[in-house]
Amino acid sequence: MPMSDPLTLLAMAGATTVVSAMATSAWEVARDRTVALFRRRGEDMTEGEDGSVRAELEASAARVRDAAEVEAARNRQVQRWQENLEDLLRRAPELSGEVTALIDEVGALLPTAQNVWQQSVHATGGGSAYGALGPGSSVHVHHRASPHPPPPAGSAGAGEDTP
Repeated sequence: MPMSDPLTLLAMAGATTVVSAMATSAWEVARDRTVALFRRRGEDMTEGEDGSVRAELEASAARVRDAAEVEAARNRQVQRWQENLEDLLRRAPELSGEVTALIDEVGALLPTAQNVWQQSVHATGGGSAYGALGPGSSVHVHHRASPHPPPPAGSAGAGEDTP
């Protein structure tokens, strides 16, 4: 399905939220809400399958927790759970509101991202240095007169040997 399809987008948001909750204090709520969501599907969901969904979620959480490359593991699990949620929503589109509620509830429990950015930029010898860091960065350039004016054209500059 194309990414502009509303059910695909909702499934992606739901999967991202559930996987983001793995290894956080929001995990139990995310897991339990996801299991309940699959249980509400009704017609062919048995208690055994409920246990299977829980087991799959726990296995996904373990893969993320134990991965050497956490971001790659998260991406794989988001893809997996997006497919699961999208399949569920295609069979039971009336559950869209519950997926939205899961996103809202679990999203509110997730730790806020705290990005700490630090950068040091130094220029010496009359050089210029510019730096930008993080989303929405701006670069402001301020020129000051050098304490040592540049050598006249054609003469040896600083650090150069004269013959």
